[in-house]
Amino acid sequence: MGLPQFRKDSRRVGFIGVGLMGHGLAKHALARGYPVSVLLRSPAARERNSDLLEAGAAVLDTAGSLAAQCDVVIICVTGSPQVEEVVFGPSGLLSQVRAGTVVVDCSTSLPESSRRIAAALETAGAFFLDAALTGTPKEAEEGQVNLLVGGSPVVLNQVRDVLSSFSRHIYECGGVGAGHSVKLLHQFVVLSNAAVLAEAFSCAQKTGVNLQTLCDVIGSGGANSTAFQRLSAFVAEGNDQLFRFSLANALKDMQYYTRMASDAQVVSAVAGVVHNSYAVANNVGLGERYVPHLIQSLNKMNGNKSA
Repeated sequence: MGLPQFRKDSRRVGFIGVGLMGHGLAKHALARGYPVSVLLRSPAARERNSDLLEAGAAVLDTAGSLAAQCDVVIICVTGSPQVEEVVFGPSGLLSQVRAGTVVVDCSTSLPESSRRIAAALETAGAFFLDAALTGTPKEAEEGQVNLLVGGSPVVLNQVRDVLSSFSRHIYECGGVGAGHSVKLLHQFVVLSNAAVLAEAFSCAQKTGVNLQTLCDVIGSGGANSTAFQRLSAFVAEGNDQLFRFSLANALKDMQYYTRMASDAQVVSAVAGVVHNSYAVANNVGLGERYVPHLIQSLNKMNGNKSA
């Protein structure tokens, strides 16, 4: 099977999933001069992304029709069920994908799912990269996300300039699925850190510790971290916008990580506890809130006055 050969001035880039993260990716691809198509199925979705349409993005309403006209397809949806629906569904990518098309999954997905998708696309003459994102919607809007890529280095080099239009760093992680494996490990570390901090802040409140003093101590010592910087803004002033990642998505990522760890037959005692913290937050109705509200969930359990 021949590798994709693109003329730089003719590639059309399709985006499936132009929400909190995908919108910024599509915006920067447009700004770099690529012809862009976006999958938008409702008037409300068109309204939310009116700036992309004004900048010249074409609109399509099925993944298959997008695959039929695009040389590079970038998926940025919630997780593996959504990605598999995009690929395998009745009007999915496989129904009309062209030989030589490169499909890039920027979602947070299960590595095993990525390998199934790659095999199916290969049968159709297309190529697949998993390119999980790290960063927040702010970095996406600034074109400064990190990409954790799994797949053929040769295929990656064919689309590197497209991916560079919205990324700060591109990390080559290994074969298909390796990008998503690294992302799940990254999420395990970040979400575990956030869960530890949330528990500490809730305990501090219950025991009468001054929260600002605690923040000052953590910020000046070895416990400082990006997760702390994002949560401390919520503790100090109720600002949850530095950690715009929902508790529902956090639970999903922890479920994916524990599944990956189980499949690898590795010890994951910490992961089980962290998973349960996010499960409780979702069970008390906070799933659509951002991660800092994990503190609110623990406050309710601890009977804190501000819960």
